[in-house]
Amino acid sequence: MKCVKCGAELRSEQKVCIVCGTRTAADGHFHVEKKEPWKPTRNMIYAASGVGLLLIIMLVCHIFRTIPPDVVTKEWFSAMAQRSCQKASSYHTDDYNSRMEPGISDTFAMSDSIFDKIHNDGAKYTVGEPTYPSPGRASVTVTLKYPDDHIYEIPIELAKSGRRWLIDGVSR
Repeated sequence: MKCVKCGAELRSEQKVCIVCGTRTAADGHFHVEKKEPWKPTRNMIYAASGVGLLLIIMLVCHIFRTIPPDVVTKEWFSAMAQRSCQKASSYHTDDYNSRMEPGISDTFAMSDSIFDKIHNDGAKYTVGEPTYPSPGRASVTVTLKYPDDHIYEIPIELAKSGRRWLIDGVSR
């Protein structure tokens, strides 16, 4: 047994430490060790701060990213090929929607045409690299290649709206 105050070796029947005079458990004094509340170390604080800062930077980068026009075109064309007109319409500018013919929606007619070319005629499509004719404007060409090596190109015009590129015109 050791003294709780000075750490000197004691016999089990000793009532007082002969080095420092502290009463022992044999004298009826029981030492109850107080537990210190948990405190993070300085390294833990630095690590948590670093992780938090990294998450904030990643979130800000995600919020302010701009998806390139060719990716927007590919997502839009894929939605059109699957006849998902509501999803495809979410890629349209308001100006493009207002230029569509009243009555039958061009989105549905275009979607049916694209669906037929891909699923019935066996055409494979590729999305070209964007060109930027003027600031805030982009042009991307979708190329359909048929099994008989016939090629059909669809020029897509895009406009930048805030941080997003949106479809602003389709030439057939």
